[in-house]
Amino acid sequence: MQKAEQCNRNHSFSIERFDCISYGVSLLPSTDDAPSEAQESDCPSSGACLLSTDLAQREAQWFQEAKSLSERLRGAYTKATFRHMDLPEVCSSLGTDHLLDCDLSIVSKHISRPVQEAMMLPEVFTNLSSVMCVEGETGSGKTAFLKKTAFLWASGCCPLLNRFQLVFYISLRSTRPDQGLADIISAQLLEAGGCISEVCLSSSIQQLRHQVLFLLDDYRGMDSLPRAIQTLITKNYLSRTCLLIAVHTNRARAIRPYLDTILEIKEFPFYNTVSILRKVFSHDITRVEKFMAYFVGNEDLQGIHKTPLFVATVCTDWFQNPSDQFFHDVAVFKSYMKYLSLQHKATPEPLRATVSSCGQLALRGLFSSCFEFSSEDLTEAGVDEDEDLTTCLMSKFTAQRLSPVYRFLSPLFQEFLAAMRLTELLSSEKKEDQDLGLDYLRQINSPLKAIFAYNNFLKCVFCHPSSETGPRVVSHLLQLVDDKESLENMSENEDYGKLHQKTLWMMKSIEEMWQVYPEAFSSFISEHLLSVALNFAYESNTVPACSPIISQFLRGRTLSLKVLNFQYFGDHPESLLLLRSVEVFIRGKKMPPRVFSSSIMEKCFESLQPPVIDEDYAPAFEHMKEWVKNFAENDDNVQNFINSQPLHPPDISAGYWKLSPKQYKIPRLEVAVTNMGPADQALLHVLMKVFSASQDIELHLDHSSGFLESIRPALELHKSSVTKCSMCGLELSAAEQQLLLTLPALQTLEVSGTNQLPDQLFTNLDKFPNLKELSVRLTGKPDVLSVISGDFPNLYHMEKLSIETSTESDNSKLVKLIQNSPNLHVFRLKDTFFSGFESLMTALASCKKLREIEFYGGCFETMSFVTILPKFVSLKILNLTCQYFPDKEASEKFDIQVIAARDGTAAEDGCVVSPTAQALGSLRDLEELLLPTGDGIQQVARLIVRQCLQLQRLRVLVFHHTLDDDSVMEIAKGATSGGFQKLENLNLSMNHKITEEGYRNFFQTLDNLPNLKVLSICRSLPERIPVQATTVKALSQCVSRLPSLTRLEMLSWLLDKEDLRVINAVKERHPQSKCLTVFWKWIVPFSPVIQK
Repeated sequence: MQKAEQCNRNHSFSIERFDCISYGVSLLPSTDDAPSEAQESDCPSSGACLLSTDLAQREAQWFQEAKSLSERLRGAYTKATFRHMDLPEVCSSLGTDHLLDCDLSIVSKHISRPVQEAMMLPEVFTNLSSVMCVEGETGSGKTAFLKKTAFLWASGCCPLLNRFQLVFYISLRSTRPDQGLADIISAQLLEAGGCISEVCLSSSIQQLRHQVLFLLDDYRGMDSLPRAIQTLITKNYLSRTCLLIAVHTNRARAIRPYLDTILEIKEFPFYNTVSILRKVFSHDITRVEKFMAYFVGNEDLQGIHKTPLFVATVCTDWFQNPSDQFFHDVAVFKSYMKYLSLQHKATPEPLRATVSSCGQLALRGLFSSCFEFSSEDLTEAGVDEDEDLTTCLMSKFTAQRLSPVYRFLSPLFQEFLAAMRLTELLSSEKKEDQDLGLDYLRQINSPLKAIFAYNNFLKCVFCHPSSETGPRVVSHLLQLVDDKESLENMSENEDYGKLHQKTLWMMKSIEEMWQVYPEAFSSFISEHLLSVALNFAYESNTVPACSPIISQFLRGRTLSLKVLNFQYFGDHPESLLLLRSVEVFIRGKKMPPRVFSSSIMEKCFESLQPPVIDEDYAPAFEHMKEWVKNFAENDDNVQNFINSQPLHPPDISAGYWKLSPKQYKIPRLEVAVTNMGPADQALLHVLMKVFSASQDIELHLDHSSGFLESIRPALELHKSSVTKCSMCGLELSAAEQQLLLTLPALQTLEVSGTNQLPDQLFTNLDKFPNLKELSVRLTGKPDVLSVISGDFPNLYHMEKLSIETSTESDNSKLVKLIQNSPNLHVFRLKDTFFSGFESLMTALASCKKLREIEFYGGCFETMSFVTILPKFVSLKILNLTCQYFPDKEASEKFDIQVIAARDGTAAEDGCVVSPTAQALGSLRDLEELLLPTGDGIQQVARLIVRQCLQLQRLRVLVFHHTLDDDSVMEIAKGATSGGFQKLENLNLSMNHKITEEGYRNFFQTLDNLPNLKVLSICRSLPERIPVQATTVKALSQCVSRLPSLTRLEMLSWLLDKEDLRVINAVKERHPQSKCLTVFWKWIVPFSPVIQK
């Protein structure tokens, strides 16, 4: 017994000695270590002594073998080849040694306690014991972590690991089921020719026990493991070794009964990514800095770098594309998929099937705003949740859940896989697959969805181009621009927009543009979708197949100048001839005059007293001071932003502009200049090149004095191409006026918003022999008409004449000009006072092509006008909204002359329509009718409404100050009976003789107006109505019956909280819920008086 204890002491001593060996202490025992004679005498027999001698020899043998093995392992782990990641043919230059300085985010969970605890690396090393596993997603750094542990042990850099005498890093992927443990270690860790026997290895493990650490990488399941490895895991209580097993997240089910602790690797910190890139690309720090700036500004992309593997794919992309200085998230995903395909190139079919089924799940989820999936979702899409390849694309989450939840590696990666699947469907030979792909594509059913919400998804689609998908995608995108339903679908699927918060904010801003500036919105989406479509056509090499689609889109459209930089216009310059025009915007930094100011608005309300109202109606009034302040602040912010932007001339560096010579020219160039001073040489150079490539040139100058003179060289070279000059707020010098007079092809001249009378220009209008449109708006200037030259021998092409002066004038020249203009289409006369109105009407009667008449001001004579009116058989727009008809006789005659009459036909109320209308025919083409006011119109209002029902093309109808309960009901009855089918704008404001009951009856009856977009029922402030609940209910029901309504104006209708709740509820259910706007608040320079 004593001898056995002595042997055990010798055994323990030997282990301690081995522990010292790793620190460089001599392995050989000293004489002091030899057993003493007294000790030897303790042996009971010589046989026992011989047994002790044999045991000592065996100890010395395993000891030497273990020492040798330890040295060889340390040598293997410190070699550069060991530290390199296993990324065959993808990124061989990135080694795990670049990860040594990186922090890993690790949490620890004891198998018997569900509470997770964050741990630093020293704590992890301290607690290595028994059987543990480290979980993480594919590419999260599990392999790097195990190799780092082996390297730190081998290098002696980490004292916390010095307690391990042997550390074995084993890649389970590289093992065979029939291999023994010694064979595995020899094959993976020892140099060629090196080996270790099973007996020696077993002896070393048996002796060292907990001082042996196995790092088992890439565990995939018990069935695939060699028996020796299975034994290490399942019977660890025999060997007492330490095991750290790397396993994909939540694939540790089979080994869970044997585990003591689970370590989980969380997201890879972004600063680690930057640190690695700085090391690998130390020669190109500028590129790394651009990468950092790009990611900081694009939060949507940051999640894709949550694992070191994605860092490796970034490096891959940069190594393969050293000249591309811009980072593309899609390129990272492509590199990752390439990595997977190279790993499985021997058996590619399982990977293809898994990618296809996961892509189907991703696609279905994307269009239902679903980014978390159940097991049932995976099964329905054909995804095998237990398939190893699935774990490379998706993560499984079970913590604190009754059933597992699956997510793709990131939402952006889901978009990428969805795009791969959509391309696969559209390129399929099976019709059912093609139809399914088209169904998904059609769910991008609005321009804003294509430009913003699904922009990243479409970018991914473009990275998987095919000849089959090109024309289908291009056709669908370009159809969205003009599809009315697509505009109504713009705000749908906001849940998906929340994935990209910045995108969602931009979508809301563009929606506001659609409502306020529809033309600017149309131009914006046209250019963006054209850009997207052209990029895809080129990426898919389907430009020839897509050209007919693109040509159809371009026909008759106005686009911005920058569009001509697209390669398509360089390859197909003839497509320019399809365009209506090309716009170029030049904006300066001059401060434009403020449109709104508190003094102007206060003047509008100076005659009114603050209203006395109940407290419930106080929200109907907003103080102007706060509104003006906010407006001024926004205005200042816009101006500050403009001032901060550098002024660059338009870009004409690519596409069409590279052609020389330019066989095809821009059909019409529209140059809009705002808040500019004189142009510099760079801008002048650009304009000269653009002018030379244009057939017709139109100039629109707004508060840009001095600009005309600065571009004189360009105008003089191309004076025969300038067909229009519109000037607002310009002070023209004599030289500039003279310059304009040298433009012989000028067809349109517009002058407005200036305190200067350009007399030299007006005196010589005959210098413009092709002049078709003349518009003059010079408020307060003395007798502008008298300045115009008296002879008009060359002005017989005039088609549009608009005069506004606010002064008394001699009409003789105006009459002569009209008589000399047989092709006149538009005539507008505002605030211009003169005598001889009858002669003016006689002159207008000779213009058989007149389509629009507007009179605004005191020169109007009622009887002269209504007598001549029947001669305007082509009239489409009649605007008399500011005229006053005082007597019934003139009003009846006006009614008869305006509306189609029947010989001797009696109206329902017994009024007989005058037979004089027989010879005059009717104004059957009228589209806009803005009726005059006055007692006379009020008396015949019912008859006018009935006759308006005969105007089949009427789109705009305006009644002010003339309707009562009976006449407004005629409108409702007529509409319900099938009249006003094309009506888009019905303005019934300021009709104060309509009672609340009259409005209520009107709302209850009004129906069958399928195209009505604007309904205005405003009242003046003194005529405000505290509305009853029954009236609000009738209004809400009426609104619900108007499917196209987008604007409801009802100022001075006092609404309380309950009324607003009812109206808002109707808005939410309305077909136009996303764009229906209700205007009910007054902005006033005073606060209402609250009635107690």
